[in-house]
Amino acid sequence: MDTIEEYMQRATASGSDQKIPGAVLIVANKDGITYSKSFGSMSLDPASELSTKPLTPDTTMWIASCTKLMTAIASMQCVERGLLNLDEDVSSILPEWKNPQILVGFEDDSGKPILKDAKNKLTLRMLLTHQTGLGYGFAQPELMRYCKYANIPPIGEKRIVCIRRSAWTYGVGLDWAGQMIERVTNKTLGSFMEENIWKPLGMEATTFRLQERPDIISRRADMSMRSAEGTIGPSPTRFFPDNASDDQGGGGLFSCPADYAKLLISILKNDGTLLKPSTMDDLFAPCLTPDGTASLRENRAAGYKSFRESKAGSEATKQLIPQYEMNYSVGGQISEKGWLNGRKSGSMSWGGLPNLMWVIDRETGVAFFYGSQLLPPGDSVSRAAFERFEYAIYNGELGDLGLKAS
Repeated sequence: MDTIEEYMQRATASGSDQKIPGAVLIVANKDGITYSKSFGSMSLDPASELSTKPLTPDTTMWIASCTKLMTAIASMQCVERGLLNLDEDVSSILPEWKNPQILVGFEDDSGKPILKDAKNKLTLRMLLTHQTGLGYGFAQPELMRYCKYANIPPIGEKRIVCIRRSAWTYGVGLDWAGQMIERVTNKTLGSFMEENIWKPLGMEATTFRLQERPDIISRRADMSMRSAEGTIGPSPTRFFPDNASDDQGGGGLFSCPADYAKLLISILKNDGTLLKPSTMDDLFAPCLTPDGTASLRENRAAGYKSFRESKAGSEATKQLIPQYEMNYSVGGQISEKGWLNGRKSGSMSWGGLPNLMWVIDRETGVAFFYGSQLLPPGDSVSRAAFERFEYAIYNGELGDLGLKAS
């Protein structure tokens, strides 16, 4: 079997059979980065000078929903300071949500949305754990139709209507949490994060305001796209604008793998820089109701089933069948049972739309990050590469990474 580096070199080798544009792989423990390797180039456009420049840990990427972890931490910092409460009605801070409504359908003749009053109020905990029905418009056909009717964007925090509530619906709750932070601190979300996360950790290449940081723009990788036929090439869109008008807590950050690793390391270190140790435990504590847990597991199992049925990956990745005993905390997805490859119960994980993925395994004392810029999301080839990477971490292929003994 190929090593992970042979696997990635073959997958990113330029030519008609190239599988992945490029990726940055990082492993860390509480003391720092223990493994870092980059593969591929910054662009698949042969006319771009970036096509000859390799990806590096300092390459700028739109990290999309990897933003959510920082927004969750910022929210918990506000909870520690008494500025926010996880379980109070958010309408005292977000009056837009004093009387939440649920989208139940559309009128046959006019196409006008049919709304009804929600029975329950919204809380910050519900926003952080996706239990509000505030799904992403681009992922929910009925919400996309509503957004088109109301002339509002399908992402961000402009929409003030929920879909008919299932118990767990991935969406824009973190964007609204970011709005809560702004209103109780009288600062932009970016300013609050800079003061309380980025500067304390030395994260100097992370921003919501890309146009104000030419140094960060100068290191940005191009976005790539996989076609329906499976080939890869330059993407006609970056998907997310460079000049977003708001600091979107659900997915608006630009950063680089080296910066994001600093965040993961600090969480493993748990020395009070970001949160009190007890609050860090709260960040990892499963929060879903039984219905929410069932809904999440159904959602995630469907995604993994699709991947398992694909032809992507190697025999090593096929062995990494995850346990579907998953829950969700205010910080991210939580594994409630260990995975066969070695990932321990209690590990937190999530990712970002252009096929970025991260894991924090506090029991083993390891965190790892896979960074890329490839559309569309949920790419099976990228998922296979990530799982091959994870296999290498837990099975000792990468040498002594400072993992705690089981």
